[in-house]
Amino acid sequence: MRADQIQARAVAKVVLVALFWSAVAVLLAIAVLHTRTTLQWVAAAIFLALALDPAVGLVQRAWPGTGAMPRVLAILIVYLIGFAAMVFLVLQVFPPIVHDIEGLAHKLPGYVRDFENWANNNKQFQDLNAKYHITQKLSQEAATLPSHLSSGASTIGSFTVSILEHLLAAITVLTLAFFLLLEGRGMVERGTGRLPANQRDRARRIADRVAEVVKAYVSVNLLLAVAAGVLTWGFLAAEGFHLAVPLAVLVAFLDLIPLIGLTVAGFTVFAVLLIDGGPGDAIIWLILFLVYQQLQDRVIQPLLYKGGALQVNPAVAIVAVIVGANLAGILGALLAIPTAASLGVVIDELVFSGAGGAARPEPEPAE
Repeated sequence: MRADQIQARAVAKVVLVALFWSAVAVLLAIAVLHTRTTLQWVAAAIFLALALDPAVGLVQRAWPGTGAMPRVLAILIVYLIGFAAMVFLVLQVFPPIVHDIEGLAHKLPGYVRDFENWANNNKQFQDLNAKYHITQKLSQEAATLPSHLSSGASTIGSFTVSILEHLLAAITVLTLAFFLLLEGRGMVERGTGRLPANQRDRARRIADRVAEVVKAYVSVNLLLAVAAGVLTWGFLAAEGFHLAVPLAVLVAFLDLIPLIGLTVAGFTVFAVLLIDGGPGDAIIWLILFLVYQQLQDRVIQPLLYKGGALQVNPAVAIVAVIVGANLAGILGALLAIPTAASLGVVIDELVFSGAGGAARPEPEPAE
């Protein structure tokens, strides 16, 4: 066979292989787009299982009997505790918010009248008011605002209905998380059992490291969120503020959002105190919050991560959060950093071990 024929065949083979893998990539992209919701459910179930695994282990160790508590019973107990906490939050958070929104709607006309009285005694404002009719427009808006806010309050009810409409998704995620908690390790063992020995060991090592990274991230951030919520509740309850529980829950939830969540939560409480509390309480809260934020970021968080058990470059973290939020909304933002850390573990293992799959001497922190 001539050299030019061999070269033509080689080029044709390369082109065919490239076309094949391009087609595979397109098919995978189409499959992901059509199963996006299902993949979100699976990802949420995996992270939920990893988040609840320490609690399940704690319940098992707290079993007073001589033998070990059945794992299925420990999982059910954790689920019941979580359900009870959810019912408590719904009963304690939504009614005060609805009540305050409706109360604010009825108070606003009085606020506008107070503003008009002040404006009538201020010559500079009178000139502006005569030119632009500011108080007249404010009175008109205040008169229509109660109906708007009342409908806005009823929006919370429709939001609750929307949650019920997604009950199937919640049941699916909880069911998947239940079986992952029950047989997660066995699934990994069976899934990697048919691989060659060196690849099997590396795959199981990657799975173990990813699980540890995600559990560390989720557990630490849940603990910090609870701490921030308790701090908020303690301060507001001591001040006698009527929205102590709803604001504490809001702070705990926002603290789960990476990078900016705690800052947004702190200044939200500051704004609420300015409007519905007192300037003195707001300033004291702001000082307390800034001190706690620095303490959490510089002392508590590094200590809980044991000096670097989870390290993600800030630039990578920002990009991961943006991409995650675009792909899956709040859920994507919440899972962005542990996902980036998990990818770092995979890359670290593959690069360090090489193509041959040699065993690592010692696991290193995810970067």
